[in-house]
Amino acid sequence: MEIIRADFYATCFGVDRALKITNDALKSENELFCYGELIHNNDVMENLERKGLHIVNDLKDLKDSNLVIRSHGVGHSVYDYCMKNNIRIIDATCPKVRRIHGIVRQQCEAGYDIIIFGNKNHPEIEGIKGWCENSVYIYSDLNEYKTNHKHDEKKTCIVFQTTYHINKYNEIKEYFYSLNNNAIIVKDTVCRATELRQEAARKLAVVCDSVLVIGGKQSSNTKKLYEICKELCENTHWLENSDKIPYDLIKNSKKIGITAGASTPLEIVEEVIVNVRTK
Repeated sequence: MEIIRADFYATCFGVDRALKITNDALKSENELFCYGELIHNNDVMENLERKGLHIVNDLKDLKDSNLVIRSHGVGHSVYDYCMKNNIRIIDATCPKVRRIHGIVRQQCEAGYDIIIFGNKNHPEIEGIKGWCENSVYIYSDLNEYKTNHKHDEKKTCIVFQTTYHINKYNEIKEYFYSLNNNAIIVKDTVCRATELRQEAARKLAVVCDSVLVIGGKQSSNTKKLYEICKELCENTHWLENSDKIPYDLIKNSKKIGITAGASTPLEIVEEVIVNVRTK
């Protein structure tokens, strides 16, 4: 049996940065809160909570505290609330996400409506939406946009969730460019780390008998890696850690591919590899 790792996998710069910021703050603060999950990985979050991080999903009772802003970012109203209630912000928003906030705010002030392509229930999308006071429309893909959007005549700026499927992004970009409509601005906001991981997953899946995709079940980018691999390699499995390895389903594989979402630390990946090799 041969284990093949994807060329790019596991935690990205934004996640590593958020974890460092939070761990450093835990060492210096007596009490530390985080607005929502810092990253989408249960093992990591349980470890942070053991160190003293408190997760809150509602700020209404929070005052005079220290608050970490999750890597996915938040809307402008959260910053306003913190300023009014003496809450010190420790901002772990991914810089790639913060860039989108800036784009959306700037284009809204210039009178543009905003279209966001992504998962409408994901906290990153909720945060991006919170930086515009104009009309904001959220679509999962081009088909949903074509079926539902009725405002083609308006000035519009289009952005994408940082972990958006790269092939769908290319399809959407080409479609809007083909319209030759100067009132529509398309911004490339898909993270390069996302693109590299998706390309590496595609390359991995075509040469393996089985693929293990490691990452949290809430993770948007891990879900996309799983979908890409599953399309190319039927015997693809999504697991959070070594406790979930499907040994019976991979035992006859000659080549097992390993990839992991951007919220999955390397130590979790290594533990999976060790267990696959030894059991």
